[in-house]
Amino acid sequence: MQQRLRAALDRAFLVIGCLCHWVVARLPLTRDPDLWVFGTRSGQGFADNAKYLYLHVAANHPEIRAVWLSTDPEVVETLRARGYEAHHTRSLRGLRANLRAGVVCVTHGLRDVTLALSGGARAVLLWHGTPLKHISWDSHFPGEPLPVRLAHSYAHDVLDRITIPAEAMIPAFVSGLHIDPEVLAVTGYPRNDALVGSIADDDIGLDGASLRAVEALAAEHRLVLSLPTFRDSGESVFETLDTAALDELLERHDAYLLVKPHPNEPLEPGTLAGDRIRGLPERVDSHALLPLADALLTDYSSVFFDYLLLDRPVLFYAPDLDRYRAERGFYFDYDEVTPGPVARTNPELLAALDRTLGAEADGFAAERARVRERFCDTRPDRAERVFRTVRGHENKRVRRSP
Repeated sequence: MQQRLRAALDRAFLVIGCLCHWVVARLPLTRDPDLWVFGTRSGQGFADNAKYLYLHVAANHPEIRAVWLSTDPEVVETLRARGYEAHHTRSLRGLRANLRAGVVCVTHGLRDVTLALSGGARAVLLWHGTPLKHISWDSHFPGEPLPVRLAHSYAHDVLDRITIPAEAMIPAFVSGLHIDPEVLAVTGYPRNDALVGSIADDDIGLDGASLRAVEALAAEHRLVLSLPTFRDSGESVFETLDTAALDELLERHDAYLLVKPHPNEPLEPGTLAGDRIRGLPERVDSHALLPLADALLTDYSSVFFDYLLLDRPVLFYAPDLDRYRAERGFYFDYDEVTPGPVARTNPELLAALDRTLGAEADGFAAERARVRERFCDTRPDRAERVFRTVRGHENKRVRRSP
């Protein structure tokens, strides 16, 4: 009952927010082109592409007043203590900044800040992945009530720029978001700058204790990081694992499996068992963990595209591949874009892990290079490229034809 109520309220707030956005966009407001506000994940946390673009702009472009908006008081307090400007999303200062900002930068949608007050600002969607599985209009949007579908359509139509990692992804974004391809900018993702370089203050927003514990493990042992995707059915891939056999294999190779569940899939107590299998809190930033991992284990999560920039082994565990393909669907042939062993059963997973952690030569380097060239932006300074794209787009408002 509570879940249905939350879903109904979420839909209502979306519709109302879009109506207010439409009104605000038509008011004679003066917006400051040098005031940029940033947010992510409906105001929760300090993470993803918005985080890294914000840090870059604040450090390298003093001509821009960069403001982080969040509903998390701890994030606001920490940023302020480090010398950054940040406000609670619904505070007077936060609302005023949102209303005056010339540019709004978000990762999931304009509700990462205050949707209602963003009308008239240049809206930049930094996105949060490389769509392998179907998204938005190719997924759950068509089943929504008509007012909600109209709101989703409006919320995408007011976007001025969407940053994406590669030209190969243009058809997926056009199909999934129902947007004009002219809105898309192939820039790469700012968060990936942190995979191959050092970013000042990127520890903000992380679970420091958990990260230090992982760093300590990485200094002494081999680590396999597990980042599975969320399943709409509510089922967990962890429920299918033979944890006893897996733990024995990991001990034999002096390795650990670190499991970071999707934010919508909290681990139930007792789901993981074993000395060599560790669950990680939801708050730990996945991108901070990637450089520490010797190998990545996933299923349908697009995080593996980012991990390819490190050129390390990737393993796939997809016991429900046929069902997932039929119910959710993919933009690309799964077998064509997964540069690593694809295990469908526990024995296959154990064998793949044994080969990866053992002395056998890496047989997927060429496959990783092929997929990386197609789907990843390997150029440096992605955050600066996004900044220049947004800055150069001033006074140009691109709209999808009705």
